[in-house]
Amino acid sequence: MDKDRNRLALRLRRLKLLHFEVVLAVAECGSLTAAAAALGRSQPAVSQQLAEAEDALGVPLFTRGRQIRGTPYLPAVLRYMRRAINDTRQLKSELEALSRGGRSVLRVGSMLVTSTGLLPEAIVRLRDGGAPVLLEVVEDIAAGLWARFDRSELDLIVGRLDERAYSEDVQSRPLYQDQHCVIVNRRHPLSAAKAPRWADTAAYPWILPPRNTALRRAIDATFLDQQLGPPEAWIESASPSVNLALLTKTDCLNVVSRGAASQYAGLGLCAILPLKLKYDVGPIGMVWARGDTSPALDAVLAALQEAADLRVRQPDARA
Repeated sequence: MDKDRNRLALRLRRLKLLHFEVVLAVAECGSLTAAAAALGRSQPAVSQQLAEAEDALGVPLFTRGRQIRGTPYLPAVLRYMRRAINDTRQLKSELEALSRGGRSVLRVGSMLVTSTGLLPEAIVRLRDGGAPVLLEVVEDIAAGLWARFDRSELDLIVGRLDERAYSEDVQSRPLYQDQHCVIVNRRHPLSAAKAPRWADTAAYPWILPPRNTALRRAIDATFLDQQLGPPEAWIESASPSVNLALLTKTDCLNVVSRGAASQYAGLGLCAILPLKLKYDVGPIGMVWARGDTSPALDAVLAALQEAADLRVRQPDARA
Protein backbone atom coordinates (compact mmCIF):
# COMPACT_ATOMS: atom_id res chain seq x y z
CA MET A 1 0.00 0.00 0.00
CA ASP A 2 2.79 2.42 0.93
CA LYS A 3 4.60 1.61 -2.33
CA ASP A 4 1.43 2.37 -4.32
CA ARG A 5 1.04 5.70 -2.53
CA ASN A 6 4.67 6.59 -3.20
CA ARG A 7 4.31 5.74 -6.89
CA LEU A 8 1.18 7.90 -7.15
CA ALA A 9 2.95 10.79 -5.39
CA LEU A 10 5.86 10.54 -7.82
CA ARG A 11 3.52 10.52 -10.82
CA LEU A 12 1.57 13.53 -9.56
CA ARG A 13 4.79 15.53 -9.38
CA ARG A 14 4.91 15.39 -13.17
CA LEU A 15 1.76 17.48 -13.42
CA LYS A 16 2.20 21.12 -14.43
CA LEU A 17 -0.21 24.00 -14.82
CA LEU A 18 -0.27 23.48 -18.58
CA HIS A 19 -1.75 20.01 -17.93
CA PHE A 20 -4.42 21.57 -15.72
CA GLU A 21 -5.23 24.11 -18.44
CA VAL A 22 -5.61 21.36 -21.03
CA VAL A 23 -7.93 19.23 -18.89
CA LEU A 24 -10.12 22.24 -18.06
CA ALA A 25 -10.23 23.36 -21.69
CA VAL A 26 -11.21 19.91 -23.00
CA ALA A 27 -13.91 19.60 -20.34
CA GLU A 28 -15.32 23.05 -21.14
CA CYS A 29 -14.99 22.90 -24.95
CA GLY A 30 -16.07 19.30 -25.43
CA SER A 31 -13.45 18.39 -28.03
CA LEU A 32 -9.70 18.37 -28.53
CA THR A 33 -10.01 20.60 -31.60
CA ALA A 34 -11.99 23.29 -29.79
CA ALA A 35 -9.73 23.05 -26.74
CA ALA A 36 -6.63 23.50 -28.91
CA ALA A 37 -8.16 26.58 -30.54
CA ALA A 38 -9.11 28.07 -27.17
CA LEU A 39 -5.61 27.52 -25.79
CA GLY A 40 -3.80 28.61 -28.94
CA ARG A 41 -1.99 25.28 -29.18
CA SER A 42 -1.90 22.57 -31.81
CA GLN A 43 -4.27 19.62 -31.48
CA PRO A 44 -1.42 17.05 -31.30
CA ALA A 45 0.13 19.05 -28.44
CA VAL A 46 -3.17 19.16 -26.57
CA SER A 47 -3.73 15.44 -27.14
CA GLN A 48 -0.24 14.64 -25.83
CA GLN A 49 -0.59 16.89 -22.78
CA LEU A 50 -3.97 15.34 -21.95
CA ALA A 51 -2.43 11.87 -22.19
CA GLU A 52 0.40 12.98 -19.89
CA ALA A 53 -2.12 14.27 -17.35
CA GLU A 54 -4.06 11.00 -17.39
CA ASP A 55 -0.86 8.99 -17.06
CA ALA A 56 0.28 11.05 -14.07
CA LEU A 57 -3.12 10.69 -12.38
CA GLY A 58 -3.31 7.00 -13.16
CA VAL A 59 -6.95 7.19 -14.31
CA PRO A 60 -8.71 8.06 -17.57
CA LEU A 61 -10.47 11.42 -17.55
CA PHE A 62 -12.23 11.15 -20.91
CA THR A 63 -13.52 8.42 -23.19
CA ARG A 64 -12.57 8.97 -26.81
CA GLY A 65 -14.90 8.43 -29.73
CA ARG A 66 -17.07 10.53 -31.97
CA GLN A 67 -17.73 12.62 -28.90
CA ILE A 68 -15.33 13.01 -26.02
CA ARG A 69 -17.03 12.33 -22.69
CA GLY A 70 -15.85 12.70 -19.13
CA THR A 71 -15.35 9.63 -16.95
CA PRO A 72 -16.54 9.40 -13.32
CA TYR A 73 -13.06 10.56 -12.25
CA LEU A 74 -13.36 13.90 -14.06
CA PRO A 75 -15.53 15.93 -11.61
CA ALA A 76 -13.17 15.38 -8.67
CA VAL A 77 -10.12 16.21 -10.78
CA LEU A 78 -11.76 19.35 -12.19
CA ARG A 79 -12.58 20.57 -8.70
CA TYR A 80 -8.95 20.52 -7.61
CA MET A 81 -7.57 21.77 -10.93
CA ARG A 82 -9.93 24.77 -10.94
CA ARG A 83 -8.78 25.63 -7.44
CA ALA A 84 -5.14 25.43 -8.47
CA ILE A 85 -5.67 27.58 -11.57
CA ASN A 86 -7.67 30.20 -9.65
CA ASP A 87 -5.12 30.27 -6.82
CA THR A 88 -2.33 30.79 -9.37
CA ARG A 89 -4.20 33.65 -11.05
CA GLN A 90 -4.89 35.23 -7.68
CA LEU A 91 -1.20 34.92 -6.73
CA LYS A 92 -0.18 36.56 -10.02
CA SER A 93 -2.60 39.48 -9.48
CA GLU A 94 -1.49 40.02 -5.91
CA LEU A 95 2.22 39.90 -6.73
CA GLU A 96 1.69 42.41 -9.52
CA ALA A 97 -0.20 44.72 -7.16
CA LEU A 98 2.47 44.45 -4.47
CA SER A 99 5.27 45.04 -6.97
CA ARG A 100 3.60 48.35 -7.86
CA GLY A 101 3.44 49.31 -4.20
CA GLY A 102 -0.24 48.45 -4.08
CA ARG A 103 -2.44 46.64 -1.62
CA SER A 104 -3.05 42.96 -0.99
CA VAL A 105 -6.18 41.69 -2.72
CA LEU A 106 -8.89 39.82 -0.82
CA ARG A 107 -11.92 38.41 -2.64
CA VAL A 108 -15.08 38.62 -0.55
CA GLY A 109 -18.49 37.12 -1.28
CA SER A 110 -21.41 38.71 0.51
CA MET A 111 -25.07 37.79 0.90
CA LEU A 112 -27.74 40.47 0.89
CA VAL A 113 -28.10 40.27 4.67
CA THR A 114 -24.54 41.57 5.13
CA SER A 115 -24.29 43.71 1.98
CA THR A 116 -26.72 46.27 3.37
CA GLY A 117 -24.90 47.03 6.61
CA LEU A 118 -22.18 44.86 8.11
CA LEU A 119 -19.81 44.68 5.13
CA PRO A 120 -19.97 48.40 4.24
CA GLU A 121 -19.34 49.26 7.89
CA ALA A 122 -16.29 46.95 7.94
CA ILE A 123 -14.97 48.46 4.68
CA VAL A 124 -15.16 51.95 6.16
CA ARG A 125 -13.24 50.71 9.23
CA LEU A 126 -10.55 49.28 6.98
CA ARG A 127 -10.21 52.60 5.17
CA ASP A 128 -10.12 54.60 8.38
CA GLY A 129 -7.51 52.25 9.82
CA GLY A 130 -5.30 52.55 6.75
CA ALA A 131 -5.22 48.77 6.12
CA PRO A 132 -3.35 48.07 2.85
CA VAL A 133 -6.12 45.80 1.54
CA LEU A 134 -7.98 45.97 -1.77
CA LEU A 135 -11.33 44.18 -1.54
CA GLU A 136 -12.98 42.57 -4.55
CA VAL A 137 -16.62 42.12 -3.53
CA VAL A 138 -19.33 40.06 -5.21
CA GLU A 139 -22.89 39.69 -3.98
CA ASP A 140 -24.87 36.50 -4.54
CA ILE A 141 -27.16 34.03 -2.84
CA ALA A 142 -25.60 31.34 -0.67
CA ALA A 143 -25.51 28.68 -3.39
CA GLY A 144 -23.65 30.95 -5.79
CA LEU A 145 -21.13 32.07 -3.19
CA TRP A 146 -20.37 28.53 -2.05
CA ALA A 147 -19.86 27.44 -5.67
CA ARG A 148 -17.36 30.25 -6.15
CA PHE A 149 -15.67 29.41 -2.86
CA ASP A 150 -15.29 25.76 -3.89
CA ARG A 151 -13.57 26.91 -7.09
CA SER A 152 -11.18 29.11 -5.05
CA GLU A 153 -12.68 32.24 -6.59
CA LEU A 154 -13.39 33.69 -3.12
CA ASP A 155 -11.24 34.00 -0.03
CA LEU A 156 -14.05 34.83 2.37
CA ILE A 157 -17.83 34.48 2.58
CA VAL A 158 -19.82 36.88 4.74
CA GLY A 159 -23.47 36.08 5.34
CA ARG A 160 -25.81 33.63 7.00
CA LEU A 161 -24.08 30.46 8.14
CA ASP A 162 -25.55 27.05 7.35
CA GLU A 163 -24.29 23.50 7.76
CA ARG A 164 -21.57 24.01 5.13
CA ALA A 165 -19.88 26.55 7.39
CA TYR A 166 -19.05 23.78 9.86
CA SER A 167 -17.36 21.30 7.53
CA GLU A 168 -13.81 20.15 8.18
CA ASP A 169 -12.14 22.11 5.36
CA VAL A 170 -13.33 25.57 6.42
CA GLN A 171 -13.17 27.86 9.42
CA SER A 172 -16.16 29.91 10.47
CA ARG A 173 -17.05 32.48 13.08
CA PRO A 174 -20.61 33.47 14.02
CA LEU A 175 -21.04 37.20 14.61
CA TYR A 176 -24.67 37.86 15.60
CA GLN A 177 -28.25 36.70 15.14
CA ASP A 178 -30.51 38.32 12.55
CA GLN A 179 -34.16 37.27 12.62
CA HIS A 180 -36.10 37.04 9.39
CA CYS A 181 -39.10 39.34 8.81
CA VAL A 182 -42.26 39.20 6.74
CA ILE A 183 -42.54 42.25 4.50
CA VAL A 184 -45.26 43.69 2.25
CA ASN A 185 -45.63 46.91 0.30
CA ARG A 186 -46.74 49.96 2.26
CA ARG A 187 -50.23 49.95 0.69
CA HIS A 188 -50.90 46.31 1.59
CA PRO A 189 -54.05 45.69 3.67
CA LEU A 190 -52.04 43.76 6.28
CA SER A 191 -49.72 46.71 6.83
CA ALA A 192 -52.64 48.58 8.45
CA ALA A 193 -53.81 45.64 10.57
CA LYS A 194 -53.13 46.03 14.30
CA ALA A 195 -52.32 42.40 14.96
CA PRO A 196 -52.08 40.36 11.75
CA ARG A 197 -51.96 36.60 12.17
CA TRP A 198 -50.23 33.97 10.10
CA ALA A 199 -53.66 32.74 9.03
CA ASP A 200 -54.34 36.18 7.53
CA THR A 201 -51.41 35.84 5.16
CA ALA A 202 -52.93 32.81 3.44
CA ALA A 203 -55.25 35.10 1.47
CA TYR A 204 -52.33 36.71 -0.36
CA PRO A 205 -49.68 35.45 -2.80
CA TRP A 206 -46.28 34.49 -1.43
CA ILE A 207 -42.80 34.88 -2.88
CA LEU A 208 -41.01 31.93 -1.30
CA PRO A 209 -37.38 30.82 -1.29
CA PRO A 210 -36.57 27.71 -3.33
CA ARG A 211 -37.62 24.35 -1.95
CA ASN A 212 -35.18 22.34 0.13
CA THR A 213 -33.57 25.50 1.54
CA ALA A 214 -33.29 26.15 5.27
CA LEU A 215 -35.46 29.28 5.07
CA ARG A 216 -38.22 27.51 3.14
CA ARG A 217 -38.28 24.76 5.75
CA ALA A 218 -38.46 27.37 8.53
CA ILE A 219 -41.44 29.09 6.85
CA ASP A 220 -43.27 25.80 6.33
CA ALA A 221 -42.59 24.76 9.93
CA THR A 222 -43.98 28.06 11.23
CA PHE A 223 -47.26 27.53 9.37
CA LEU A 224 -47.51 23.94 10.56
CA ASP A 225 -46.93 25.12 14.13
CA GLN A 226 -49.95 27.39 13.66
CA GLN A 227 -51.92 24.34 12.45
CA LEU A 228 -51.97 25.79 8.95
CA GLY A 229 -50.89 24.23 5.70
CA PRO A 230 -47.64 25.60 4.22
CA PRO A 231 -48.21 28.65 2.00
CA GLU A 232 -48.52 28.06 -1.70
CA ALA A 233 -45.82 29.79 -3.70
CA TRP A 234 -46.86 32.38 -6.25
CA ILE A 235 -43.25 32.20 -7.39
CA GLU A 236 -40.10 30.65 -5.93
CA SER A 237 -37.23 33.11 -6.12
CA ALA A 238 -33.84 33.73 -4.53
CA SER A 239 -33.33 37.03 -6.40
CA PRO A 240 -33.54 40.01 -4.01
CA SER A 241 -33.99 42.51 -6.84
CA VAL A 242 -36.81 40.55 -8.50
CA ASN A 243 -38.51 39.95 -5.15
CA LEU A 244 -38.39 43.62 -4.19
CA ALA A 245 -39.71 44.75 -7.57
CA LEU A 246 -42.65 42.35 -7.31
CA LEU A 247 -43.29 43.33 -3.71
CA THR A 248 -43.66 47.02 -4.59
CA LYS A 249 -46.03 46.26 -7.49
CA THR A 250 -48.31 43.61 -5.97
CA ASP A 251 -49.96 42.48 -2.73
CA CYS A 252 -47.51 39.59 -2.26
CA LEU A 253 -45.57 38.72 0.90
CA ASN A 254 -41.89 37.91 1.23
CA VAL A 255 -39.51 36.86 4.01
CA VAL A 256 -36.15 38.65 4.24
CA SER A 257 -33.49 39.26 6.85
CA ARG A 258 -34.04 41.94 9.49
CA GLY A 259 -31.14 43.94 8.04
CA ALA A 260 -32.61 43.95 4.52
CA ALA A 261 -36.13 44.64 5.83
CA SER A 262 -34.89 47.64 7.84
CA GLN A 263 -33.08 49.06 4.82
CA TYR A 264 -36.11 48.62 2.54
CA ALA A 265 -38.44 50.12 5.14
CA GLY A 266 -36.07 53.07 5.64
CA LEU A 267 -36.26 53.77 1.92
CA GLY A 268 -40.06 53.60 2.01
CA LEU A 269 -40.19 50.44 -0.08
CA CYS A 270 -41.95 48.11 2.33
CA ALA A 271 -43.69 47.62 5.65
CA ILE A 272 -42.58 45.02 8.19
CA LEU A 273 -45.34 42.84 9.65
CA PRO A 274 -45.19 41.89 13.37
CA LEU A 275 -44.90 38.19 12.58
CA LYS A 276 -42.04 36.01 13.77
CA LEU A 277 -40.87 32.69 12.39
CA LYS A 278 -41.20 29.87 14.89
CA TYR A 279 -37.85 28.52 13.74
CA ASP A 280 -35.16 30.66 12.20
CA VAL A 281 -31.99 29.69 10.36
CA GLY A 282 -28.31 30.20 11.14
CA PRO A 283 -26.47 33.23 12.52
CA ILE A 284 -24.67 35.89 10.53
CA GLY A 285 -20.97 35.10 10.29
CA MET A 286 -17.93 34.61 8.10
CA VAL A 287 -16.26 31.58 6.50
CA TRP A 288 -12.79 31.07 5.06
CA ALA A 289 -10.60 28.12 4.11
CA ARG A 290 -9.09 26.20 7.01
CA GLY A 291 -5.42 27.00 7.38
CA ASP A 292 -5.68 30.12 5.23
CA THR A 293 -3.99 33.10 6.84
CA SER A 294 -2.61 36.41 5.65
CA PRO A 295 -2.33 39.97 6.98
CA ALA A 296 -5.11 41.00 4.56
CA LEU A 297 -7.47 38.28 5.74
CA ASP A 298 -6.71 39.00 9.39
CA ALA A 299 -7.41 42.72 8.87
CA VAL A 300 -10.76 42.05 7.18
CA LEU A 301 -11.82 39.51 9.82
CA ALA A 302 -10.97 42.00 12.56
CA ALA A 303 -12.90 44.81 10.84
CA LEU A 304 -15.95 42.58 10.41
CA GLN A 305 -15.77 41.50 14.05
CA GLU A 306 -15.56 45.12 15.24
CA ALA A 307 -18.49 46.15 13.05
CA ALA A 308 -20.53 43.18 14.29
CA ASP A 309 -19.72 43.95 17.94
CA LEU A 310 -20.96 47.51 17.43
CA ARG A 311 -24.21 46.25 15.93
CA VAL A 312 -24.75 43.95 18.91
CA ARG A 313 -24.09 46.80 21.38
CA GLN A 314 -26.18 49.24 19.38
CA PRO A 315 -29.08 47.34 17.76
CA ASP A 316 -30.29 50.52 16.03
CA ALA A 317 -27.08 50.40 13.95
CA ARG A 318 -28.56 47.46 12.08
CA ALA A 319 -31.16 49.59 10.42
